[in-house]
Amino acid sequence: MPLDCFYRLPHSLEENRIIWRIDPRLKRSIDSLCQDLNERTSETRVALNLFEQLQRYPEDKLCRNHWIAFLQRRCEKVVRQILSFFPVEYRATYFQDLFSIGSELVSNPVNFFERFDERRFEVTYFYPTLKSFSERRIKNSLIPPLRRMSGLETLGRSNLGLVARSSRKQVTEALQNSGYSQTNLSQYLLIWQCFQEVRASLNLRVDRFETEQFQEIANRYSEIHQENLRQNINAREVQDCLENIGIAIRRLLDPPINSLDSFTCLANDENISLIDNLPALQRGDEEMDQTLAAFGELIDRLLQELQTVVEKQTLFLRYGLELTQGQIGRELGNLPQYKVSRNLKRIHINIMSRVCSWVQENYQIESSSPEVNGIEAVLFQYYSDRIDSFFDKAIRFLGNQSRDLLRLFYIVNLPLQEISNLMQKSEQEVTELLAEIKQWLFDSITDNIQREIQIELPLESRTRQQISVVTETRLQTLLQLYI
Repeated sequence: MPLDCFYRLPHSLEENRIIWRIDPRLKRSIDSLCQDLNERTSETRVALNLFEQLQRYPEDKLCRNHWIAFLQRRCEKVVRQILSFFPVEYRATYFQDLFSIGSELVSNPVNFFERFDERRFEVTYFYPTLKSFSERRIKNSLIPPLRRMSGLETLGRSNLGLVARSSRKQVTEALQNSGYSQTNLSQYLLIWQCFQEVRASLNLRVDRFETEQFQEIANRYSEIHQENLRQNINAREVQDCLENIGIAIRRLLDPPINSLDSFTCLANDENISLIDNLPALQRGDEEMDQTLAAFGELIDRLLQELQTVVEKQTLFLRYGLELTQGQIGRELGNLPQYKVSRNLKRIHINIMSRVCSWVQENYQIESSSPEVNGIEAVLFQYYSDRIDSFFDKAIRFLGNQSRDLLRLFYIVNLPLQEISNLMQKSEQEVTELLAEIKQWLFDSITDNIQREIQIELPLESRTRQQISVVTETRLQTLLQLYI
């Protein structure tokens, strides 16, 4: 049982490597706790017990040290993830400093977990949620000092986030620096102005912007456009323009590090494309215990056993593509919204009942019915993973040239003109090839979804529009790997 994260402490740091040691007192404490719980105890049960002790006895030094050990291990993982795309020489430079900053942050576990409420989560998925919370908090704390140390101001910020933070003067300078013509510059500045107006009126975080918000920007643009500017802009074009502005700002603030990668030998078959390592980097937590694996199998089995096609379609549209109940009803033959709501409620109750029975049967825990929010979180994650699997499957069929183009465009954020020079193609050819790749990915994911939920999607359906958004989002998030 992988419980060593609660009793191993750092012994020494050697360049970008940590030497861990077993603390005998902490080890004896964990062994004793396992015996007290029962022979079939799980990592989750141990973590929950230790967390409850920390809340009841915040000054208990032994319990605090258990959590310091746990958080330092998570700190190492986050530091390596953050530095994974820096050149090797940069990693050695920053590793020890970042780990030291993280260790100071986690030195007081009570304060660290102040905003984490274990009562919100069913015991089965308490521990993975705790780990995600810990890693997210450590990462958010390490990014600002890493920006200062590396001089990379845009590190950890999305392109749309950069647009939201930038002034008109900075946007103008960035676009001019990227070689945009005066006509394009005028249009982009007007779109930026409309974006700022809509954002201020909605008081909405930019990571929550969806098609509806981008359409509002397009509508505002149409209201105030000048005669010499292009008309009939749509939400998709607005989103693309804002992304291009963000890319230009990123290049202005953080010119690419020359040693980060070499793109002078694109035709060399021996070069391993970054995309080839995505599956291994995305997944894998060595501390994930058998309980979580069994719980994942349970959820997969429950969803596969749904009796009707409509149930499967409803769940995928709701949690995979995040359509509203009204939109789902229209996609499924104009079902009334209340019927969609009833279907979802019935499915939730069925899943929650089965989960409670499974917990009681396998772990002898009297489990109250989990909250709907908890079940919904599990469903969102499940269907997100399903779509990611479709995406991974499609990516594997792309040739080297297509992968290199995606890497240059989405990871390095090069303008199309520079990409065309590197690939020895015209800018028009590069543009068309990029559009063909994205269309192929969209078609592949659409086909997989149609087979998954046994549905034929009309060409102008809301679902197809959302799949298009999902395709672009997966390109942004998976290729950028959270940085």
